[in-house]
Amino acid sequence: MTLKELIEAVKEKSLNKDQLEEYRDDLSRMFSAIQMEMADLEKEEALFMNGKGDEESVANRKVTWKATTSGQRLIQLKRYALACKEMLNSLKSRLYSFY
Repeated sequence: MTLKELIEAVKEKSLNKDQLEEYRDDLSRMFSAIQMEMADLEKEEALFMNGKGDEESVANRKVTWKATTSGQRLIQLKRYALACKEMLNSLKSRLYSFY
């Protein structure tokens, strides 16, 4: 299941406790995978920034990094992580109503 599909499924109002727990577990696994991929990309970013000479400003290096495929992926993953976090909070709140 993709993140978008998972978010759409979680939006459904009439989920039972077992479904909410399953979606919470799925989102938690997805959030962990996103964090691990972000860590790899952030290491790549650090090497990219370090590989540039002093003749290029830090701001210019950051702009150049964000224009790379990896930089674009990192931007996307940061937003995905925020979406996962929000959905996890929603799921937790909904689950608490069952306990």
